[in-house]
Amino acid sequence: MKLANIFLILIYVYNIVSVLILIFVKRSDTRVIFAWLIVFLFLPYIGFIFYFLIGSKYKMRVMSKKYGMSEIEEKHNKALDKQIYDISADKIKFKEIETEKFRDLIILNSKNAMSYFTQNNNVELLISAQENFSHIFEDIKNATKSVEVLYYIFRAKDNVGKEFISLLIDKANQGVKVTLIYDGIGSLHTHMRDFKGLKKAGGHVYRFLPSIVRSVLLVNYRLHRKLVIVDGKIAYTGGINVGDEYFGLKKINKPWRDTTIRLTGDSVLSLQTRFWTDLVFLQNQNFRKKKKAKFMVDEKVLNSFYSPIEEGNLGVQILSSGPSSRNDTIKDAYVKMITSAKKYLYIQTPYFVPDKTILESLRLAAACGVDVRIMLPGIPDKKPIYAITLLNVAKLLNDGVKVYLHSGFLHAKTIVIDDQVSTVGTANIDIRSFSLNYETNAFIYNNEFAIKCRDIFLDDIKDCTIFNAEIYSKRGLWKKVYESIWRFIAPIA
Repeated sequence: MKLANIFLILIYVYNIVSVLILIFVKRSDTRVIFAWLIVFLFLPYIGFIFYFLIGSKYKMRVMSKKYGMSEIEEKHNKALDKQIYDISADKIKFKEIETEKFRDLIILNSKNAMSYFTQNNNVELLISAQENFSHIFEDIKNATKSVEVLYYIFRAKDNVGKEFISLLIDKANQGVKVTLIYDGIGSLHTHMRDFKGLKKAGGHVYRFLPSIVRSVLLVNYRLHRKLVIVDGKIAYTGGINVGDEYFGLKKINKPWRDTTIRLTGDSVLSLQTRFWTDLVFLQNQNFRKKKKAKFMVDEKVLNSFYSPIEEGNLGVQILSSGPSSRNDTIKDAYVKMITSAKKYLYIQTPYFVPDKTILESLRLAAACGVDVRIMLPGIPDKKPIYAITLLNVAKLLNDGVKVYLHSGFLHAKTIVIDDQVSTVGTANIDIRSFSLNYETNAFIYNNEFAIKCRDIFLDDIKDCTIFNAEIYSKRGLWKKVYESIWRFIAPIA
């Protein structure tokens, strides 16, 4: 037998093995399995290569274990285990009586996402890039110890990027410890040389993933978090990245509507720990030898888990998820929020490509009389995903779910229920955010803050048009074909 034939047979066997693993070992969502089976069917000799590059999450779990920093997580988990016991045993008194109704959600997030529940927080809602960066830049100017920045998109050549870097250089020159992380795929046109001045001033800059080879092999995984932490006391997270488009300065998706939050109090330490863990993951990969990065963690800071900061009275949990997570933690929390809603459920998301669990949860919530409303962009940035988004929400219209299309590009990722619980963060309602991206969301248990989220949603409706079954039925034949094609690809896109 010729060598070429043997090679083709081996490749085909690898394809069969990949299919068997996908079906019997991975136990993935059936839509994901079906999408990959189509890939293997039409690309029988190279399908397994695509699966290795963008389908399997096993390699990310191995890397997280190899390059992680167990010391940070062990100290965090020790405090968390005690808190889970205290909450389950009814030993923790909630500052708001209504929070008691969501004890099961808090316990779920604690166990599922290893998320510490704190009650001494203030959270400020910011609904534009102008408002967001005005606060961030002011806080950075007042920084005395450290500034830690992590963005999926950091456009260093845009006006806001230049201003951001200039400010970080000033702080680094003042002796403030400055650390910046950006995602290499999200910030495709940003390069290390753009931060030359910052590094010269003593700042530290890291790219996810640092190795070009790993960036190719792990191209499907994105560090989609957005974090700014100042002096370990103030933190920001939400949907806004560093780029001029977030100010509505680019015609293609103007106007731009987004949401972030500014946090102070105990919850900042959870975000600080998240940043440290991501930082160590990248630091360790920079060492060619089998030598882990020497990353010192201040014991006094970690001990503050046991010593609450008297900052405010809002309950907050910080949830993180990613391809190395055991469960789709943020998705699970979303499902629990949906099923917990009794009066209303308001959702803002730029992309809506959920799995069957979320679709059924929304359908059942509406069937139970819950006022379910979903707000989406009226101007898409990714037409294939937008087509699938409209297809998915169209399935819910006959169940009583109300859908609104914003006049511009809506990039906010928020959910609020019953004037009691809300979440603001980086995760979209799609399979990519739930399973493939590294995300961070804040879950806030507070009546006053939830009402603010509710009122902003209702105010945003003024800039929306209603999307209904009649409008959707008028789409042309080409759009129907287009949707059908992308419907199969969406679960792995």
